[in-house]
Amino acid sequence: MIASSKKGKDGLAPLMLNVIVNSTRVCIQLPKRLKPIDFNAKTQLSTSDDLNNYMAIVKTRIMEIQTDLFAHKIPITAQKIKDIFHGAQIKKQWNLLEFYQSHNQELRKMVGTTITKNTCDKHDYVLNYLKAYMNNIDKPIEDIKASFINGFYNYLRHDVKQANNTAVGYMKEGKMIFKMAHNDNLISKNPFDGISYSLEKVTPTFLTESEVYKIWHKEISINRIEQVRDVYVFNCMTGLAYIDCKKLTKDQIFSDEQGNVFIKRKRQKTKVQATIPLNEVAISILEKYDYTLPVLSNQRMNAYLKEIADICGITKKLTTHTARHSAATMLLNHGVSLNTVSAILGHSNITMTQHYAKLLDKTIINEVKGIKLLEKK
Repeated sequence: MIASSKKGKDGLAPLMLNVIVNSTRVCIQLPKRLKPIDFNAKTQLSTSDDLNNYMAIVKTRIMEIQTDLFAHKIPITAQKIKDIFHGAQIKKQWNLLEFYQSHNQELRKMVGTTITKNTCDKHDYVLNYLKAYMNNIDKPIEDIKASFINGFYNYLRHDVKQANNTAVGYMKEGKMIFKMAHNDNLISKNPFDGISYSLEKVTPTFLTESEVYKIWHKEISINRIEQVRDVYVFNCMTGLAYIDCKKLTKDQIFSDEQGNVFIKRKRQKTKVQATIPLNEVAISILEKYDYTLPVLSNQRMNAYLKEIADICGITKKLTTHTARHSAATMLLNHGVSLNTVSAILGHSNITMTQHYAKLLDKTIINEVKGIKLLEKK
C-alpha cells in the first residue's frame, strides 16, 4: 500500500507493507517511494516492473521469516516479523524443562573437575520435581511468572512434604536457572525478582560423650549393624562428613616423627584442607577394616542408625550427620579451641564453628540444672 498521507513535496509517498497475524496488524515502511497515482490499491501492483519485482522479493522474505520462526518453535506474531525484517536476530525460545534439562546435561560434563556429583544431583532433583509439578507439560520459560514460583515452593512443602529448609535449598537451585536465562536474554524479567524464602533456624542433634560411649561398647551380633556402628563412631571421633568418610583412602592418612596419626584431606563440600588427629578408637576402627571403611549409602546408614539408637536406648534421632555435630561438641567440651575445631572440621570460616559453641550453652544448663546446692536435705 501507499502512505499517501506521508507524500513529500516531490509528490512521492513511501511504500508500506501490512503484516497481519491473528488479527493483529503492523506496518513496515519500505525504502521505496513512488507517486500514489502509479500504485493500484486493488491489485497491489505498481506501474513499474522493477518496483513489482521488489515487492515480490519483500513478500518472499516475509514468508522466510515465518518459516524460520516456526522452525525455531517461536510463536509467530506480526511484531516479531517486523523486528526480524528490520534486522533483529532469531533466538530459540526455550521451554523451562527443556532449558533445565540442557543445563543439567552440560553440568554433568564438569563433574570431577569444577563441580561435584552432589551439585548435579541437586539440580536433577529440582528438575524432576518441576516435571511432576507441571505434569510433564512444558511451557516457555518467558511465560513463567512469580505465581508459578510461589506455587512450586508450596508444592514442595505441602505435596512433597519437604521441610522448609530443604525446599528453600531447592528453590535456590532453581533461582540459578532463571538467572542464567535472564543473563542470556532468554527472558525479559526474572520471575524470582522480589521473591525470597527464609531458612528456619535448626538446632542440630548431637550425642553426649556418654551416649557415644554406650554405642561404642554395645555388644552387637549382627555384622551389618556392627559395621554401621563402627563407621558412625569413627565419624564421632573425627568429625568427618558422610561423603568425606565414604571417600577416605589410606593415602590420606599420615603419621609424624612422634608417631601421631592424622587424616589430611580437602573437604568435599568446602574444598578446605582439614587436618584431623586420630585417637586410639579411630585408629582401631581403621585397622579393623584394613583402612577401607564399610560405608553404605547414606539412606541405608541412617536406617541402621535408627536400629542402633533403639538397641542402645537412645531417643535422639541418629543420622550420619549427627556424628559430625557430636564430634564438634565433644571437642569443645574438652576445651579444644574454636580455631582448632574449625580446622579439624574443615570449616571455611570460624562463624560456622561458633554455631556448635552455642549448643554448649544448652548442654551446660541441662547438666547443671539438676544439681541442688545449699538446699535443705
